Amino acid sequence: MKIAIKTLGCKLNQYETQLMIEDLTKEGHEIVDFEDMANFYIINSCAVTAKASKESRLLAKSAAKRGRVVYTGCDSYLEEKLKDRFILAGNSYKHKIIKLIKNPINDISDETKTYPLERILSQYRGKSRAFVKIQEGCNNHCTYCIISFLRGRERDKEKDKVLSEIESLAKAGFSEIVLTGTNIGSYRDLKGLLRDIDALEGDFRVRISSIEPMYVDKEFIDIVASGRFANHLHIPLQSGSNKILKLMGRNYKREHYEKIVNYCHKKGVFVGCDIIVGFFGETDELFEETYWFVKRLPLSYAHVFSYSKRPNTPAYNLKLDLPKGPVVRQRNRKLRELFEQKKKNSIKQMIGKEVEFIIETTQVNTQKGRFYKAITSQYFPVLVDRYDTGLKIGILKEFDGRFGYVEWAG
Repeated sequence: MKIAIKTLGCKLNQYETQLMIEDLTKEGHEIVDFEDMANFYIINSCAVTAKASKESRLLAKSAAKRGRVVYTGCDSYLEEKLKDRFILAGNSYKHKIIKLIKNPINDISDETKTYPLERILSQYRGKSRAFVKIQEGCNNHCTYCIISFLRGRERDKEKDKVLSEIESLAKAGFSEIVLTGTNIGSYRDLKGLLRDIDALEGDFRVRISSIEPMYVDKEFIDIVASGRFANHLHIPLQSGSNKILKLMGRNYKREHYEKIVNYCHKKGVFVGCDIIVGFFGETDELFEETYWFVKRLPLSYAHVFSYSKRPNTPAYNLKLDLPKGPVVRQRNRKLRELFEQKKKNSIKQMIGKEVEFIIETTQVNTQKGRFYKAITSQYFPVLVDRYDTGLKIGILKEFDGRFGYVEWAG
């Protein structure tokens, strides 16, 4: 049968999609583009925000006009009425995708809400980078976040399985391995795991997808700044106000965040972050605390989100004022504009310097001609004039406001 798959949301979802693709192709099913006609359309949904849930459902409704829809991922748990239109499959049912295709039934009543951790991915379809899931679940219960409810409690993949999976993907030719999970900072002896990964043979680099501030200290940063690790960390901030951080249930203060970001900068590690605007109790004064806090920090980029109330989260019933929509949109826009400039400045400061990059298969047309898109160790998008595999070195020659242009070394 012909199967089309669309993945929304986090890198963990992307990883689990690859596992489903591996299972389906082994059974002889043909994976086709999502825009093509197919027997089944699999939506690996996201529920991190109300907007993400809406986008997932609209995509599923559109696909249902062309074929049967399997609706999996985090949003499959949130609205039981969806089973009247789609085949609902909870996250832990992803590993039973073959059985589901043969005998379509609704199944979201699982307890662990996770893809089996013992599973190791042996291939990665159509990508220059591969993801490796090292853990699942989150015990932090931030008051705004629904993911701990949907993904369950923390569980770690055994270290030897992580190392084996990385070795297998590196031998298959992947030049960048991205470590992912729901809350990877909670992995037992994460620093020890990173040191063991650094000791593996092969010409590849490792990127850490996202890690919470409370797990980051100088020793961790020193490990990332050396060896085979990308010079980049994504460290969610969420707010620059200690009062809002406390309401969010975040287990750190802005002073700690400032300390680790400045140390990253000192060690040559570029940092991106997440910020939520419009949370309960966020006055103009508290928003300005966030704005001026991040403005002075050496941050390279930010993903800025507007808060959306989610059922089954502790914040849902908070008895505090919620900023009005127009105010939230204005705050969101102000931060986005700030970080657009910060990102440009971060890339400009690398002009004339040597950068390590891997090339993706995506081609981009510009006024200068046709180029291949590449990603530097610092997580900057750049363009090169020809395709090649492996880790490459070049000089960042110029920046057009969107992309940097890299000239091959040698």
